[in-house]
Amino acid sequence: MRPVGRSVFLQLISRITVKAAQLFCVLMALLLAAPAFAKVDIRQTKRLYMPAEYVDEDLAHLSQAILPKAIDPNDSSRSVVGKIVDNSLTYWYNNSEFKNTSVGRAATQVEKKMRADVNLGTDTNKIQHRLSFRVLAAQALAKLEYVGWFKASLNYDAKSAKTEAEVFENLPNNKDLVVSHSVTGLENKSQLSLRWNW
Repeated sequence: MRPVGRSVFLQLISRITVKAAQLFCVLMALLLAAPAFAKVDIRQTKRLYMPAEYVDEDLAHLSQAILPKAIDPNDSSRSVVGKIVDNSLTYWYNNSEFKNTSVGRAATQVEKKMRADVNLGTDTNKIQHRLSFRVLAAQALAKLEYVGWFKASLNYDAKSAKTEAEVFENLPNNKDLVVSHSVTGLENKSQLSLRWNW
């Protein structure tokens, strides 16, 4: 490229200046041609109604039902999407007529048979012991929970081949002190944490 000479630069500036001056003249002519005063009779104007803020309760309920309640920082995006899909299918099943069909009733029977709640009784210290077992086939999860002298749970996630055990104690102000251990094909991890229940 050749360097631009001073005369070419001056010609360019003069063209820009001429165009700007023409635009300024057109705008001034429009401004002067417009009527200087506009008269508005307030009595004849229509009232302006601002729309009220509208929150779709069904949409809010749907998002609460579908979005996962807890996401582990170590969860992959695939795992989170799987939870959303599982929650979506559960929500659809619970709110559709499909559950009243023969296939839906059979699925409900299978789910009920894959659930067991056992009351182990009360000991001498009046502590009630309970054991709960659940198999969530749609999520490929198995859960075993114990409540009694302490609270504990054992979870097996077949999709990610992850086993997780935790023992927790309720603390005041909706907090839990949690000792947990998780085992995957890649790592064994133990941790002590303080969990808030919102």
